[in-house]
Amino acid sequence: MDRAPRRASRSAAALLVALAVLLTGCEASQVLPAPSDPPQLPSAAPQPPSPARYVGNPGPVLFGTAPLVLYPRTTTARRLTPARYLPLGSLWVDPLTQRIEPVLGDLSRTAVLIGDSQSAPRDSWVRGGLRGAGYSVYFAGAGGTGYSVGNRRTHAYVEALRRGDWRLPAGIPRLVVVEGGGNDASRGSGNAAIAAGAKSLVAELRRTYPGSRIVMVGTLAKAAADGGGRRTRVDTLLRRTADGLGVPFISCGDWISRYHLKNQLADGVHLKPAGRARLAPVLTAALRKLGVGIT
Repeated sequence: MDRAPRRASRSAAALLVALAVLLTGCEASQVLPAPSDPPQLPSAAPQPPSPARYVGNPGPVLFGTAPLVLYPRTTTARRLTPARYLPLGSLWVDPLTQRIEPVLGDLSRTAVLIGDSQSAPRDSWVRGGLRGAGYSVYFAGAGGTGYSVGNRRTHAYVEALRRGDWRLPAGIPRLVVVEGGGNDASRGSGNAAIAAGAKSLVAELRRTYPGSRIVMVGTLAKAAADGGGRRTRVDTLLRRTADGLGVPFISCGDWISRYHLKNQLADGVHLKPAGRARLAPVLTAALRKLGVGIT
């Protein structure tokens, strides 16, 4: 006799639950922004001046412990905004390259250096030469790598950049220097592979840093008549490649012989600290001769 009231009670309860769900859904939908609403800037980054505009979802999205920010597309905004509007140490995604880059501040006196074990030591002749020319140096590279070869952890130059084995800083540095060729020479890479790697890297750097000066530094070696061998020939190949790309080139394929550094070699190709210190001013002079030194 009491089945009908029970069914009615269950029906009423189900109706109440359905209404509650419907009302909750309506309330939630009302607080969502419309698809046409412009993205909001993160609270940590002030509004940049026109014409810079943030695109996509500005976050902040956490990448590790640093805020990750999507950023304007214009060259002017890409040059200025990381240094002026984003906190140092944060990361941003360049919408042009889709790469994550650290924000290091003003790069107007910075040289970004891509290289191998000739550049890696803090007292390397390449870093020392750049510091002598007035630059602070940001190194992006690894020993055992080159235009066409990598090591166990790091790919060849352009692939390392594209895959994120190392990162380039956000903004537009004053100078970009690429040094290398020694590992390509010692590991038997052919001329075509080396030249192709150099061309791809320069194209990627021009896309990443429009307006930055790019300089290539060749392969440190002995003179051809003094046992330079394949290293000297790779230096000559890179010079031809740089000339074809319109990139200034500093040849060092005979510097060990020319500057009497054979007694300063630690292992046949790398200089001892004293040799690095002696060669750094030579590179400084070559950079200033190209007109890229800072006064």
